[in-house]
Amino acid sequence: MNLKQTSFLLWKDVRITGGFWKKRLEINEKVTLPAEYEQCKKSGRVDSIKCLYKPEEDDRPEKGEFTIDGVLSENLAEDGKIPKPHHYWDSDLAKWIEAASYILAEHPDAETEKRIDEIVDDFEKLQQPDGYLNTYYTVVEPGKRWTNVFAMHELYCAGHLIEAACAYYLATGKRKLLDIMCRYADCIDRTFGPEEGKIHGYPGHQEIELALVKLYRITGEKRYLNLSLYFINERGKKPYFFDMEAEKYGRDPEEKGPKGILGRSFLPAGPYALFQSHLPVREQKTAEGHAVRVTYMGCAMADLAAETGDETLWDACKTLWDNVTQKRMYITGGVGSQDGCERFNFDYQLPNETSYQETCASVGMVMWASRMLQVRPDRCFADFMERTLYNGVISGVSLEGDRFFYANHLAAEPKMFSDQIIRNPRMFPVRQKWFAVSCCPMNLARLTESVSGYIYSENESTLYVHLFADSETEIKRDSGTLRVIQKTEYPWNNKIQITVKSEGNVPLRVAVRNPLFSRATKISVNGEVIHPEEESGYLIIDRQWDGDTEILVELDMKPEFVEAHPSVRMDAGKVAIQYGPLIYCLEEADNGPGLPSIFADTDSELSVKTEPDLLGGIQVIEGSALKRSVKGWEHTLYRPVNDDFETVRFRAVPYYAWSNRQPGEMTVWINRIYKKVDK
Repeated sequence: MNLKQTSFLLWKDVRITGGFWKKRLEINEKVTLPAEYEQCKKSGRVDSIKCLYKPEEDDRPEKGEFTIDGVLSENLAEDGKIPKPHHYWDSDLAKWIEAASYILAEHPDAETEKRIDEIVDDFEKLQQPDGYLNTYYTVVEPGKRWTNVFAMHELYCAGHLIEAACAYYLATGKRKLLDIMCRYADCIDRTFGPEEGKIHGYPGHQEIELALVKLYRITGEKRYLNLSLYFINERGKKPYFFDMEAEKYGRDPEEKGPKGILGRSFLPAGPYALFQSHLPVREQKTAEGHAVRVTYMGCAMADLAAETGDETLWDACKTLWDNVTQKRMYITGGVGSQDGCERFNFDYQLPNETSYQETCASVGMVMWASRMLQVRPDRCFADFMERTLYNGVISGVSLEGDRFFYANHLAAEPKMFSDQIIRNPRMFPVRQKWFAVSCCPMNLARLTESVSGYIYSENESTLYVHLFADSETEIKRDSGTLRVIQKTEYPWNNKIQITVKSEGNVPLRVAVRNPLFSRATKISVNGEVIHPEEESGYLIIDRQWDGDTEILVELDMKPEFVEAHPSVRMDAGKVAIQYGPLIYCLEEADNGPGLPSIFADTDSELSVKTEPDLLGGIQVIEGSALKRSVKGWEHTLYRPVNDDFETVRFRAVPYYAWSNRQPGEMTVWINRIYKKVDK
């Protein structure tokens, strides 16, 4: 039985027309993507597929320490030699092509198409007669393909190239890259599988699984769906494929498998858990290991459950989702709390100042949430999708669009980095122009550009409105066509106007998400207040649509203090500020130094003020607090308790906009004033 209840409207069928997301798209298109292309060109990524690198002439020691995910600094030569292509570079080009394709669907551009077509032509020349396509193993280590699937990202790169091919085909109708990737997918299908003579294994980094489902949906070729299902079902079986692979090619599994390299991270579930291969996926109860891998695996599990009707796979996917969102997720929707190995920690282990919360992992959470929604249209998935999108994702790029976060902190003290207490450059609390491992800038750009594809989903009876954004789309039914137009200043305003224009008498249910933060949402149709039924957090407007119909949604949206589960010990006695979908933070630029000395008065009223000239145009939130005085602390480090406070006003800005001014302290979680309560 097919579990898929709804399908999202394609990004190319929904147009963003204004408001918050139109501004983000314009910056992404005019600044971010051109800057990323230039970085790819400068670093050698674009030219790497031209086979310019010659090992005998250009080989030299790597710069930086080699790890499973890349190197700590670019392998660029001062002597003019060609840089050695890294094993993940194909995926960087693929994500850039995918993001650029989303733009081309609405804004055809000859120069952008030319750049993509030149890359596609180079990939076509690079492709081997049997369909194999990977720059590293063609140029750097020819003859060693599929000898280190665990570490070298062959299938990961293939997955991103498949996603790029699907996007470019849907945007332009050009088939060359799609045909190239179908030949490569056929090659992979001949190589991996349960049959004798094939490799009985799965990728070290999940990605191809969800990409193969996309390819199946476009081509109708069921072999691609079955291959994706094979990779998911094979994962975690004993004896472990990663160990067998290492032994086969003369590598010590203790050093060159999950037990070595990054695997020395002492996970309670064992080193294989870093790659989610410690158990078959249906037996995994907690999200373990590398956070991006978990989210991509969740995407594939939800997709495959939807397509095959496998309820056991759906239940396993939901179990992992619940563990992440109920015990291992930051308030911003980000995941992956530990720098070392970019991984999850145990339940409720959510440090703030050392949080990792990789931008890619937030992107993965949005993708995963959307796939959960396809199986079960439920507010619990859509709310998290929105939370992560507005906070954990877009915090990863500067307001100007040309600098990026890899890790996203919930508290920052610049001295932690200037004193090299934290030394990983990916952890700097100042956005960087680029990273040697550049997955995050590319991933953020492709998600931002495809945001229109996350607004609506539909089935035969219902149109679901998951996100609120200025947009237009059309819904075709046998009885007529509906044009759906959203107008809103959300998230700065609580009102969303949805106009439904019908060319005929069309029956359809319109299901509008009622966010959990809105405890008294009002709905009116053509000026008349209605009281619609609610299903799984969606308000249902069921009618025959004829002519023009105006729906006005008024959310109960006000700033409020929120607290964490008592087991999140880092946030005990603290509060954060939420306003609609946005999480707010305090910065030194507004409040001076010493943010940990501020204690918010949660009984006081929070006020909202529009600042059109601040941080690209935002709403700031102000409130009352007490701040510890430093008077009397001269020449002493400890003293008897003395409640020496001064009354202050604090100012909070949206979390996504932090670190766009001078460097300084920042905190999401604020101390709370507790008042004595009579028992």
